Parts: sequence; structure tokens; C-alpha cells
Amino acid sequence: MPAFLRRRSPALELLDARAYRDLDELRGNLRDMARYDRGLGVFRLALRLATHDLPPPRSRYAGLDVGCGSGDFIAYARRESPWVNWLGLDLSLDVLRLARQDHAGLAAICARGAHLPFADDAVDVVTCVHLLHHLDPCEAIALLRELRRVARLRVVCLDLSRNVSTLVGAWLLTRFTSRNRLTRADGVQSVRRAYRPAEAAELARQAGWADFRLCAHGPFRYSLTLARSIA
Repeated sequence: MPAFLRRRSPALELLDARAYRDLDELRGNLRDMARYDRGLGVFRLALRLATHDLPPPRSRYAGLDVGCGSGDFIAYARRESPWVNWLGLDLSLDVLRLARQDHAGLAAICARGAHLPFADDAVDVVTCVHLLHHLDPCEAIALLRELRRVARLRVVCLDLSRNVSTLVGAWLLTRFTSRNRLTRADGVQSVRRAYRPAEAAELARQAGWADFRLCAHGPFRYSLTLARSIA
């Protein structure tokens, strides 16, 4: 592995630094990310991991998507899993404003993932897609601890893996399919900030996760899945 990938980059992505010129540039970036996640099967994978073998519900399940961004995953999940009531959560008011404009009726709140405004076991399933790499280790551990606390049945954390293949893939994808400044810069920086699967697993252990599953999905991404027993 090249030396510059052996450790995570400390530099923030433009999105996290709020370095977008205006909301139109931000909207273009959010739409690019949603387009990639749909086309590459990320939405499908996250939803399958979160819901595929849940016991038959007595009533509708409650789902929470932490770091919901554009809201496109929730829109997809609502179509594909109508037995789940999905709520979104994101730290950025600008992102949520655009998400609500693009998805009428989107239920979403503004809050930090490391301080979720919910009681213990408040929701049934929690998804967290491409959020972990935005956070430094202490923040990531706090997030994972909170995801575990509020989820009654299952947590799924899906993210990029820091390696050469993912970096090259991100560079090619963003250069050939987008002219958005944020997309091109952050697509590559996301990989440089990403955790390797073993690193993410260690963060989960430090957050108190036990008997979780770490799974690589090709060279580009991994998932951490915590399934809690039903009392």
C-alpha cells in the first residue's frame, strides 16, 4: 500500500468544511452521491443487511437513517420496505433543507450522530451509510456507541475501504461522470479518510459492540452489522 494511504488523511472534505459556493453546488454534489449509491447497489445492500431476515412485525418497524444526506436512501427504502417507518437524521441544516425540497414528506431531524436525541432501544433498525469516514476515531466511537444504544434489533454501518482500488475507482468515477467541484474533490478525499475494515472493527469493539459481523463487499466497501437478541 502506498505510504499516503497507510494512515487516514486528517484533511476535511469540502462538504464537512461547508466549503461549497452555494446551495446549487451542494445539491449537485448530493445528487451525484445518490446517483452513485443507487447505481452501484449501495442502497440495495444497506437495506438488505438491515431488514432481510427480521421477524414478521406485529406492526410497522421503526427505522432510523443516521447521516441521511439527500434523503434518497430513505425514499428508496420506503418503496422497497413499506413495513418500516423511516426517519432521517443529519447534522447539516443546508443538506436537510435540500433533502426536504427534493423529497416531499421526508421525515428528518437535525442532530449529531454522537448525541442521538432518542431513548435506549427507541427504534428497531438503524442504518449508517458512508458516514463513518467523515469522523475522527473518537467521534466514530461515540457514533457507534449511540447507534448501538438506540437500536432494538439491528445496526448496519456501511462505508468505503481505504485502499488503492477504491481510490482509483473513486477518481475515475468522479472524473468521468461529474463536473461538480465537491464531487470530484470529496470523492477522492472520502477514500483517503476512510477506515480499513480492521480499523473500523476495532472502533466498534471500543464502542462496546459484541458479536458483530464484519463483511467485505468487494474491494471498495465493508459493513459492520450488529444484530441484537430479542428479549
